[in-house]
Amino acid sequence: MIPDWLTQDNAAVPLPLGPRNNGKGFVERTIDATAGFLRDAIVSEAAAKRQGLLQALDPRVRLATLLALIVCVSLLHSPVAIWGMYLFVLLLAVASSVPLLFFIKRVWLFIPLFSAVIVIPALFNVVTPGDVLWTIGHLGQSHDFGPYHIPETISITRQGLLVALTFIGRVAASVSLAVLLTLTTRRSDLLRALVVFRVPQIFILILGMTYRYIILLVQSVQNIHTARRSRTLRYGSAGTEQRWVASRMGYLFKKTWLMSQEVHRAMLSRGFSGEGRALSVFRAGNYDYAWCLFVVLVCIGVLVLDHGVLPN
Repeated sequence: MIPDWLTQDNAAVPLPLGPRNNGKGFVERTIDATAGFLRDAIVSEAAAKRQGLLQALDPRVRLATLLALIVCVSLLHSPVAIWGMYLFVLLLAVASSVPLLFFIKRVWLFIPLFSAVIVIPALFNVVTPGDVLWTIGHLGQSHDFGPYHIPETISITRQGLLVALTFIGRVAASVSLAVLLTLTTRRSDLLRALVVFRVPQIFILILGMTYRYIILLVQSVQNIHTARRSRTLRYGSAGTEQRWVASRMGYLFKKTWLMSQEVHRAMLSRGFSGEGRALSVFRAGNYDYAWCLFVVLVCIGVLVLDHGVLPN
């Protein structure tokens, strides 16, 4: 005879809800953060492996020319020239098979936070006197605080707006060039290209190993928290959870220390003598020389227009 409970449908047992179950706890936030870090790393490596204008260049040439463009942007004064350089960078991103929307979001999520603190005060006549464009409010009378003069009418000036456009455009173009360099160049090639600027070999080696093992340790953190979450039906008290986090931090520190010892012994056993060696050799060709000439002409042309033709 079959028991009654065997004939009944399975019913889902809800997890007990508590104040920490309503939103994401530290476990979920940690998993999201580590997953986002790995996703960005994978996307960057994937873009560097595509066929495009910049990917076809020698990494040393790519690094030197993009840094030259950054220096050129820093020397410009006209908003027209600066924003023209930004459009040129967008064209480079499209020609290098970098998704344009992804590229723009990656840059402009950073620029407002960085530049708003500096740009917003510069818009007003309190900081940048000049021709009034929009009046914000009236104070009734002017005020003087030592060397600082606050006028009776607070307004946005044309000169302040030009300062803001110049600053934001310069930051946007410079950051876009730096992001484009990292998206179109593999980390290993970018580090090896630093030899052009006489960066010590041991420093390049440490940077490369640091990046590689940061990825490995981030994956370890993600695995630890995923295992914890898959075995958790009810969260414990705050003290219990804090002790667990502290124990995992100690475990990760111990694992990092042991890994460093093992990696160092493995390097010594394979003949490491303090100098990193690459399996591939960079070779510049006619395409690289043509690109260098093109970048030089672009920089000279933009600087001439900025200082002699375009309004500042």
